[in-house]
Amino acid sequence: MQSRRNEISKKMRKFKNRVIIICVLSPILYLILNIAKWPIFNFLLDNYSKVTTGVIIDEKNFIGKGVIIQMYSYSYEFYAENESYIEDSRNQKCKVGEKVEIEYLECCPSISRLKQ
Repeated sequence: MQSRRNEISKKMRKFKNRVIIICVLSPILYLILNIAKWPIFNFLLDNYSKVTTGVIIDEKNFIGKGVIIQMYSYSYEFYAENESYIEDSRNQKCKVGEKVEIEYLECCPSISRLKQ
């Protein structure tokens, strides 16, 4: 009876330890992946992108939390495989209605950027 309790207790401790490890590592892995995401996307777009034309639309993306001066950029819209995609231009100089060249990954058009 006592050995059965010890066995259950050991299993519970192992389970608790695993949960703690997952809880500690999850935010760290999330941060690492979010930081590493853009260099990977840029590499893929530099080497494997397809170019199309898009247009700047009247959808603002606010940058930071400025109270006095709110900085923003407009989104762009483009079509790939008869489907519309809208992304942040990350460029404050773009004007609504302006035509721009877009680089995107053919396998995943949601990964895109303005052509540099």
